[in-house]
Amino acid sequence: MGVHNNIHVPRDSWPLYMWYVIEFFIALGAGLGISLVSMDYFKKMGFSDAMTTWLFWGIDGAVLLVYYLIIRPLIMKRPVLSKI
Repeated sequence: MGVHNNIHVPRDSWPLYMWYVIEFFIALGAGLGISLVSMDYFKKMGFSDAMTTWLFWGIDGAVLLVYYLIIRPLIMKRPVLSKI
């Protein structure tokens, strides 16, 4: 049997940045879920609809910041954009 040099290597065909995109959307989804669940609490406190919109996106942004500045560096031990 001969050796073929046309072997498919999945690591070379899947772009590395896609893992960062998937990670971002998982973190975004977690932030949106936390924001959605916490909005009932703020509405019971008497905040208006305009204020709860600001709170919704503020909580989502805070979750993303906490993930990327605190949690991810502890887990991954490497910078986000090191390979791109």
